[in-house]
Amino acid sequence: MGTFGVDFVKHLHLATVLLFLFSYLYKTLLLFTDEIKALESYKKKTIALEGVISLVFLITGIYMLTSHGMDWMKVNSWFHIKLTMVIIALPLGFIGFKRRNKMLAGASTLLFVIVLILALVNGSSNYL
Repeated sequence: MGTFGVDFVKHLHLATVLLFLFSYLYKTLLLFTDEIKALESYKKKTIALEGVISLVFLITGIYMLTSHGMDWMKVNSWFHIKLTMVIIALPLGFIGFKRRNKMLAGASTLLFVIVLILALVNGSSNYL
């Protein structure tokens, strides 16, 4: 597989997911503490970096998924649960932060944290 083997991609994926989640948690904390100016300032400063981080973890996730060939639907059942939760969390977070809705942003953050815990504990990642 050359330089970018599955282990390298898996660790890069985990690193970018953690960076995304830490940033997301910080934004949620700012929203919950009504630090709107600080939240807007943070979002302006990190928009490009977050875009790159999100793109890298999307590409590495797709790479790992397609590395299973045509058996990607046979990936452990937790994968499909995690993917569904992420698909639900993304618009919740987008709308929640755009409208400054604490419930939606909090629910989105909670879903992302649950997905990470499922990935670390029950996934095929073998991180823990």
